[in-house]
Amino acid sequence: MTETLVFSMRAMGAVVDIVAREGISPRFLAALEDSWADCIPSPAASTDSAESSADVRIYVVPQDASIQEEPEDGAFLRVGPESEWPFAAQDFTSLVTIELIKKFIVKLHLFHAAALMRPETGETLALIGPSGRGKTTASRALASSGWTYLSDETCAIDPETLMVKPYPKPLSVIEHQGSPKAQLAASSLGLRTPTDADSPVPTLSRLIILDRLEGEGDEPVGLFPVTLLQGLQCLAEQSSGLAQTPHALRELARLVDRVGGISKVRYRDSSELPDILASVSDAIPEPHDETWEYLASQGSRDAETHVLSQDVRPASTQALADYCRISRSPQASGLLTNEGLLIMHADRTVLYTPLGADLWLLTEGGATVGELRSRLEQIYGPPPEGAFELALDAVLEDGALIVSSSPASAEEPSALPSPADEAAAGSRDLSS
Repeated sequence: MTETLVFSMRAMGAVVDIVAREGISPRFLAALEDSWADCIPSPAASTDSAESSADVRIYVVPQDASIQEEPEDGAFLRVGPESEWPFAAQDFTSLVTIELIKKFIVKLHLFHAAALMRPETGETLALIGPSGRGKTTASRALASSGWTYLSDETCAIDPETLMVKPYPKPLSVIEHQGSPKAQLAASSLGLRTPTDADSPVPTLSRLIILDRLEGEGDEPVGLFPVTLLQGLQCLAEQSSGLAQTPHALRELARLVDRVGGISKVRYRDSSELPDILASVSDAIPEPHDETWEYLASQGSRDAETHVLSQDVRPASTQALADYCRISRSPQASGLLTNEGLLIMHADRTVLYTPLGADLWLLTEGGATVGELRSRLEQIYGPPPEGAFELALDAVLEDGALIVSSSPASAEEPSALPSPADEAAAGSRDLSS
């Protein structure tokens, strides 16, 4: 079957080829190329797709095409009749984004964020938020007031240089309720885009969480600081590929250190953003004053520790004898500050209360239920009946702690200070 290389473009620093099979309308392909004009599509030097050395390929095929298996270097886009072209254009945007993320997982920081650059200096803001938070409208407001549009969807950052890889994809704009979002090139909307060869290198200067207020209220708008753990939790939730990234929490914390912390911009309407953020890139970021300690996952269990299978795990810690041994999950890592503890699992992050933090910290190397009960009583005093069991239940249910089937001999617990209290008192060395 005939495959034709229609055009190539650059996105996140990668070359993306669009390859079409017979039966695809030239008008659809031309409209697709127009909507991606800001990624500087160029006509193929050769129509032979075999001669290309692209990083990613999107194969555009008729809806009824027979496909034996997914390609290793990209993905298929099925295109139906003209009435369904808007859906296909929207799917194309999603496919390109997904394939680029797959290519750069672990290699780059990948945030669900808009990216806007100061054209004079290259200083770049990452505006972080989930779908529906207003990244596209924020991008339009800022790129209409002098900022350069780099992306409204994915902010890709080189962890070594902090260079932001431009991804000026089409803006996904709701033109009619109930219809697929129109894919519009930012330049076609009169927005500034990174097409000038003399433009500065985009470099991350600020991490900012979007906080759009709904309705009227007394809450002030503006730019506000965010604590390290709260900011890291937001970054983790809006990141791609953290589960595959070694020491992901530590790398996120280092990134935050390099840009002077995390802020939150609170606003009601995107028209307020240019004024709120007008001077944010003028000041040199000052190092935030929160120190932290990274606690790596154990990776593998001690040879003498065997995790209880689910069918023999007690339904409640009230059924656990004091000699049963509690250990940290080998998959969980943590980041400790004077504020508390952020636990990272393979699929989520959890902020722990001081009591939960102490439970996790005291189980380094393992501890029996009796030891934990005694040590926490030394820290907090005698607990109300059942309080210890409820707290331990919560951490076990979260998966940060596990129950082992090889109880160690319970030694008389010594009066150990709380690791969280040591950190708060400054006796624990919290440094990166």
